[in-house]
Amino acid sequence: MIMEPFTESGMQFGPYPDGYCLRIEQSNTYRKIQGGVRMAEFLLLRRQGDGIPCIWIVEAKSSSPRPEASNFPEFIAEIRDKLANALALGIASILMRHPAALADLPDRFKTLDLAATDFRLVLIINGHKKSWLAPLQDALRKALHPTVQTWALGANAVVVINDQDARRFGLISAP
Repeated sequence: MIMEPFTESGMQFGPYPDGYCLRIEQSNTYRKIQGGVRMAEFLLLRRQGDGIPCIWIVEAKSSSPRPEASNFPEFIAEIRDKLANALALGIASILMRHPAALADLPDRFKTLDLAATDFRLVLIINGHKKSWLAPLQDALRKALHPTVQTWALGANAVVVINDQDARRFGLISAP
């Protein structure tokens, strides 16, 4: 069975095999705690080349401010909060810390060995030029450094890509 594609920030995500995607921002678990808690769009379970499961925590945006813009620090803080909160809520849900998680989580997530699971914190910006990605990646890596260190995530845990890269990684469908 296949999960139907869905649209976020002008990009069509999916289709994904059934049970591999959790739209965490629309979950009942998140609805119960959402007051003042920013949340990324979805979690996507993938296998890395070595077979290790990896949860991609994805936030999608249709644009971003330039690094020299006055609202750039606020933008980075918002994305940091969304990705860090989705990581924490995803893990808390897998650990069944929230009663609603039992119904929200696909079975593949419920049976994950968290100790053997990797994570990617991914920001996708629709229509962004490749040359604009590096400053965003640097700023977001710096902002998420405490999260990466606390959870012992790998050096490549924070990823900033555009829609072209997202298509190449099989995250979004062709327009």
